[in-house]
Amino acid sequence: MQKSSTAVWRLLFFFLIVIVAAVIVFSSYTVIPPGHRGVVIMLGRVEDRVLSEGFHLILPPVVRQVVRVDVRTKKLEVLAEAASSDLQIMQVTGVLNYHLDPTRVSQLYREVGLNYEDIIIVPAMQEAIKAATAQFRIDSILKERALLKSNIQETLKERLEVNQIVVDQFSLANVEFSTEFNSAIERKQVAEQAALQKQYELQAAQKDVEIALARAEGEKKAAIIAAEGRAEARRIEAQAEATALGLIAEQLKNNPDLIRYEWATRLAPGVKTVLLPTGQDIILDSTSLVGE
Repeated sequence: MQKSSTAVWRLLFFFLIVIVAAVIVFSSYTVIPPGHRGVVIMLGRVEDRVLSEGFHLILPPVVRQVVRVDVRTKKLEVLAEAASSDLQIMQVTGVLNYHLDPTRVSQLYREVGLNYEDIIIVPAMQEAIKAATAQFRIDSILKERALLKSNIQETLKERLEVNQIVVDQFSLANVEFSTEFNSAIERKQVAEQAALQKQYELQAAQKDVEIALARAEGEKKAAIIAAEGRAEARRIEAQAEATALGLIAEQLKNNPDLIRYEWATRLAPGVKTVLLPTGQDIILDSTSLVGE
């Protein structure tokens, strides 16, 4: 009976040793999944070393534990109420893509913990957005959107780098102005459209005036050219008449009978005149009518 009791105790002790060994074996290693790093904590103290992806032995297994930290790129969206340099209120939605520095996650875990978004990133984004918008007037916020985004991103890079957080990209998802400012913008756009319409009408009127002036100038030039043409024609005609009169005068000078003929033919339109040779006293003697 005593031998059987001893055998039972030995069997129980063997099973206990097996269980303890299994616990030690299974707790002495860890596997870090892709996109993560392992922070080693020994008796409440964070060690400087960082475990990379893959299989790792943790010795001694009981006094050390491993905390997995995600180092993949994350997206964080923050809504901030900001003001422009002329004290106009706006609602700005910023989107940040970031990741943790894989080589320094142990320091971040030691100083901040895993709630780093609420403790560090969100306040940094709100402060950077407010500081950047305060440098611009409300009417230039949309025009300078790229510069505003760049200023916020640079500020976040400097601010978060000291906390082992790497900024990948910052973007302005939305910028909403107050109702009063939107109404003022709408009234301004209506006024600008009216001014553009008036300017168009003025330009059209000026164009019509230019066309009328050009038409009048063309008509003037055409009239001048026509007058010059008529004057030139009259000059040529007068010159031709003068030449003809000169020729007629020359002929009359050298031919007295032609003078008598012209005088007789021009007595009256209805009178028919016949000139006879000198010495015949029939009707009239031409020498008695025209002196030598």
